[in-house]
Amino acid sequence: MSNKWKIILVFLFLIASIILPLLYTRIITLTEGLPEKIFTYRFHRAIYTVLAGVVLAASGCILQATLRNPLVDHYVLGTGSGALFAVYTTLLLLEHVTLWVISLAAAIGGLSALAITVLIAESISGGDVAYVLSGIGVTSLFSGLSVLLLYYVASKYGYASLMLTGTFIHSRPENLPYILLAVILVLVGYVLLAKRLNVIMLGDDHAAQLGVNPNLTRLSASIIAGVSASIIVSQFGVIGFLGLVTPHIARFILKTSDNRLVVPLAMALGSTLLFTTDTLSRSIMTKIIGEVPAGAVISAIGAPFFLILLIRRFRGVIS
Repeated sequence: MSNKWKIILVFLFLIASIILPLLYTRIITLTEGLPEKIFTYRFHRAIYTVLAGVVLAASGCILQATLRNPLVDHYVLGTGSGALFAVYTTLLLLEHVTLWVISLAAAIGGLSALAITVLIAESISGGDVAYVLSGIGVTSLFSGLSVLLLYYVASKYGYASLMLTGTFIHSRPENLPYILLAVILVLVGYVLLAKRLNVIMLGDDHAAQLGVNPNLTRLSASIIAGVSASIIVSQFGVIGFLGLVTPHIARFILKTSDNRLVVPLAMALGSTLLFTTDTLSRSIMTKIIGEVPAGAVISAIGAPFFLILLIRRFRGVIS
C-alpha cells in the first residue's frame, strides 16, 4: 500500500475518533432520557476531550520529532507548568480577565518555560538525559510557584485548583473558539512541517543538504507545539504524559517514524484515550469515589510508561 493511501486511512480513523464519541454522547443522552440542557453540557465536554486529545498528541509528536528526543512532551519540558503559572499570575493581577487574555498569558508562559528548558539542556549537552533533567527542574519550579499562587487565586476563582490536574468539569460553550484555534495550529503545523520534521530527524547537516533550514523548522515547530498545548492548559489545566504516550503507540502500530502517518494516528489515539478516560471518570468512578479529574488518570497511566521508556532509553533499546 502506498503512503498516500496510508495517510488517507489514518485520517479516516482520525475523523472517526472525533465523530464517534459525539454520536455516542448523543445516543446515551437520548437513551437515558435526560434533559437537553444536560446533553448540551455533555456534548461540549465530549468535544473538548476529543479535541484536547488531538492537540496534546500532535504537540507531543512535533516536539519529539523536532528535538529528536522520544522522552519529551509539553508536560516533561515544563510547558504545561509554565502556562499554568502564567494563568494563575494573570488571574491574581488582573481584576477582570477574559478567556482571550488567559490564553495569551498561557501561551507566553508555556513558550517561556519551553525556551528555558531548551537553553539549559543545550548548555549541558543537548542529550536526552539533559532535556529530561532540565524539564524536570523547570516543571518543578513553575509547579511549585503555581501551588504558592493557588492559595491566593483559589479564594477568587474556585475552579483554579482543578487546573493543577486537568479537568473538563467546567466545560462551557465559550471555550470552543480557543480549542478550535489550538486544533487549527496543529493541523497547519502538520501540513507545513511533517515532511521537514522527517528530514530533521536524520540530522541537521542532512537537512541542510536537502534544502531544509533546521533552525527555522525547529523554531516554528516549537512555537506551534508550545502555543497549542498552552491554550489547552489555559482552558482545562495541566494534562500530563498524553503527548508522550500516544506518539510511541502510533509508531509501534505503524512500524515507522514517518510523521506524515504518526502524527494523525497519534491524534486519533489521543482523542480516543482522553475521551474514554473522562467518560469513565464521569460515569463510573463518580458513583464510587466521586469524579476524578481526567488529567490525574492520564498521569497515573503515563508516568509508569515514561519510566519504562527512560529505562529502555538508558539501555539503548529505543532510538
